[in-house]
Amino acid sequence: MSTVSILWPRPPEQIPTVHLGAHAVADLELGPILAAVIGDRDDHNLTPLLHRPVRDHDTVTFRQQVFTDLDDDDLRAAAEHFAIGMWRVHRRLDVATGLPHPYQRHRWHLDAAADYVTTVTELHTALTALPLRSRALQRWRAHLDTYCAGTALRSLAADIDTVRDALAQVRYRIRLVERTLQVTSATPATDYTATITTLLARFGAPHRRTPPAPQWPDMNQTEEQILDRVVARHRTPFTRLARFADSHHEFITTEIAEFERELHFYLRYRRFAQRCTTTTHRSCLPEIAAPGRPIHATGAYDYALAIQHPDPLVCNDFRLDDTEQILVVTGPNQGGKTTFARSIGQLIYFAALGGPVPARTARLPLPDRLFTHFERAEHASDPSGRLLAELRAMHDTLDAATAETIIVLNESFSTTGTTDGNRIAADVLTRIVRRGTRGVWVGFFDELADADPAAVSMVALTDPADVTHRSFRIVRRPADRNTYAPELARHYGLGYRELTARLAR
Repeated sequence: MSTVSILWPRPPEQIPTVHLGAHAVADLELGPILAAVIGDRDDHNLTPLLHRPVRDHDTVTFRQQVFTDLDDDDLRAAAEHFAIGMWRVHRRLDVATGLPHPYQRHRWHLDAAADYVTTVTELHTALTALPLRSRALQRWRAHLDTYCAGTALRSLAADIDTVRDALAQVRYRIRLVERTLQVTSATPATDYTATITTLLARFGAPHRRTPPAPQWPDMNQTEEQILDRVVARHRTPFTRLARFADSHHEFITTEIAEFERELHFYLRYRRFAQRCTTTTHRSCLPEIAAPGRPIHATGAYDYALAIQHPDPLVCNDFRLDDTEQILVVTGPNQGGKTTFARSIGQLIYFAALGGPVPARTARLPLPDRLFTHFERAEHASDPSGRLLAELRAMHDTLDAATAETIIVLNESFSTTGTTDGNRIAADVLTRIVRRGTRGVWVGFFDELADADPAAVSMVALTDPADVTHRSFRIVRRPADRNTYAPELARHYGLGYRELTARLAR
């Protein structure tokens, strides 16, 4: 790893990461979100970077500073210009590898190197004039100062100019004699361009046609024959071209390549967060909370939902103060409880990536572990049954949980009866609190909200004018122990009177 990384303030192997539970990526729907960040092609291998949340305050701050710098229009334009320039370099190199003729291949390689020098020097010029505040980009600018003034880049640029100048001196004449192609040395001849232009001026301004671009980069058989015969008559410049391609086969430095990759991490992440931003929901760089300190978020929403639905989303707030550890969310079905819990898990995950999170403001922890415990379908291949599988998974989670762990639970232990479910859930809640672990628990056990002083009750609201209509608002208040099931049944014609009337027909 380069010592001038803009993603890691020190070698990444020295930076602790957040351990994710086996089902966390799926339960929090992180897969579609990260795929949306990356785009159609992961041509810069961003997947490993986006799947590595860190629990290091310095690293998160280091990255947040870069995101803040990129809010500057001039810097962002320079970064985008560099990314496009390097795309052009890679495009030329990719084309070159597929060309059969060696000298055409060498020329594409030469042009790629020229684009590389231009792209790097233009970035250096832009960064020199910009007031960078992030440690990462200041360090990178210092590296470019040294690299652009050093012998390696200057030697590369000089060799490019030498070869280009030599090729520019090549002159030849093509003649077709009785269906035979002849390539000879160019001899001085009269230039009739001015004479013909004057002669035709009486007919009006000439219509200049842009020659059509070739449909493919490689040459046809006739063009190859011409090039071969030109090379035979002008050995020296083409020998220099071949020597350049050989001596500068790998002209992109490790530092530049890594910078380009890491820059795409920022640009694509930022672009994704901007796409999710509307007048009602925004993204922000969160403040990082020390272990055990209060955490909160305002205007939080689900990134996965935002990329599926461009319409404005209902946003919610939450907070956990010093002595509070777990949010217990209750309320009617289809009221947004699972989405709310998932959004909290996403907030934690993306905060640990050092980037924008789906909230208007936020103060979040960097956990050592992020576990999820969601209701799962029963498999016929599991002879123990779903409840036992849940208990075993929860046992493993609690064994690993610490005071710096975050757990997101959704409808856990709902497969058993109400009495047993309440008893199991209360016992699990006690163990979570005893470990100092924080999290959110979505379920139907209203008693959990009063089971421990460290538990905070939150309720999914309905429309006061029509309790069958969900508002998707989750508020901090005592559990009302009302699922509105009878009203919902009547709304869909499934109430007692409606059913008995149908059966009597």
